[in-house]
Amino acid sequence: MKKVLFLLFVLSLSAGIRCLGIDHSEKLLSLVNLSTEATTRQKVTDMLGQPEKVEENKKRIWWHYTLGNTNLIVCWNKKSDAFENFSFSSIQAEKSVFDSKLSHKLRSGATDIKQALTLLGTPLDMKIKGATQEMHYAYQNSVLRLFFRDRVLVDYTLLGQVK
Repeated sequence: MKKVLFLLFVLSLSAGIRCLGIDHSEKLLSLVNLSTEATTRQKVTDMLGQPEKVEENKKRIWWHYTLGNTNLIVCWNKKSDAFENFSFSSIQAEKSVFDSKLSHKLRSGATDIKQALTLLGTPLDMKIKGATQEMHYAYQNSVLRLFFRDRVLVDYTLLGQVK
């Protein structure tokens, strides 16, 4: 009986750790911490190396990176040579069930992006453009959408929760 209880404890602990999502990428955190004005081609190259693929048109240049099971695209304004936005997407092998206790730790107006990444882990996708940032986390029956302005949480929504 003690072995069965111990096994159940270990299984519940491992499931809880998976729900916390503490698998975030240090490179993603480094990029998120850069301000839009401070982001330069040299800083991005120092962090991520040379892009795997470069696309351009008359107005923009896109740098494409693949880091394990994640794709990252950095967009530059061709005329001003300034950073415009970056988008990030990740392939999740296993989707966990959303832990409603986590939503109580998210505070509009107080939680910043770094805290959200630490709490929830690597998102399914993220878009940073100017003063706005948006992240999505995929769970078994729902998607958690977080919206930030100037890296501070403004709003979050749990979409498609099935009971």
